[in-house]
Amino acid sequence: MPHATKFLVAASALSLAGCGGGDPKPSETRDLAAGEGPSGAMTYYGKKIEVDCGGTMIPPRPEGSAVDDLRGLRLGVPLDTAVRFVQCPDGKETDSIVLEGDGPQLSRDQAGLKIRSFVRVATGQHKARWSSTDVLNYDPRNRLEQVDAEWSLYADGMPGQEKLYALWLTQPFAKGGEPTIASQQAALEQKYGKPSLTGDRGEMFWLRGPDGKPLPEFDREKLRECSAGISIYGTQMNWRPDCGLTIVAMIEPAYGNPQLAQAVRVAMIDAAAYYDYEVNRFPQERDAYRASQAADAGANQGGKF
Repeated sequence: MPHATKFLVAASALSLAGCGGGDPKPSETRDLAAGEGPSGAMTYYGKKIEVDCGGTMIPPRPEGSAVDDLRGLRLGVPLDTAVRFVQCPDGKETDSIVLEGDGPQLSRDQAGLKIRSFVRVATGQHKARWSSTDVLNYDPRNRLEQVDAEWSLYADGMPGQEKLYALWLTQPFAKGGEPTIASQQAALEQKYGKPSLTGDRGEMFWLRGPDGKPLPEFDREKLRECSAGISIYGTQMNWRPDCGLTIVAMIEPAYGNPQLAQAVRVAMIDAAAYYDYEVNRFPQERDAYRASQAADAGANQGGKF
């Protein structure tokens, strides 16, 4: 079966609540004023992001369909909507650091189009003063005094029309405030149901086919193939037409106490949906977009006959 692989650089209870669609534009940025400290949304390079949290909503999933969100964020929404949603948990702006474009691109013919494909957002609490940029360490978490969550958002589409196709969330827990591993496993199963598969390292997989139905437990080969749809570490993805929604979670035990969790990682992709876009729709959209650019630039005057 044809498939493709992509590499990108990549509270005391797990927050897995859903919500129920705005399409904001990229936010404006500005330099910090003299004596102004970091607050709210900031870029990795120290610019203040003017964020409007109003009206950023994620469309609800169709009734009767599988649970397909992570803290309410669903695949398929515009990239700017996803970024704004992460910057504004519960509709209120939080301290955050945004790093965009920190990852290699898919090896394909993009015809020179500037496609925004990878955004990392760390949320938590800012340091009192902004520190100088460390050009050797592109990690938004290091800009915060306290990290509550780190999101990695992968998108694709024509410039200005990019949609979310995969996402990763890491939720760390502060030392002394770690929840039990059992409580986090229970929270995950309450949201997504019984896992389709458990990995060798304790990963929990929820796997569906392109039709949205859970993969059968007896088809171990298909379960194993589809479990490779997205990696919990390293942001590796595989997209293929015979695997659908893929969710994987990993609970990391705390140092010194294997019954407590120091972090929970969750990742999600719809492998068939992205395969369809990348293989079937992207080439057509790219060519139509370039043709429209040529028309707007007056290139259709052509030669003299």
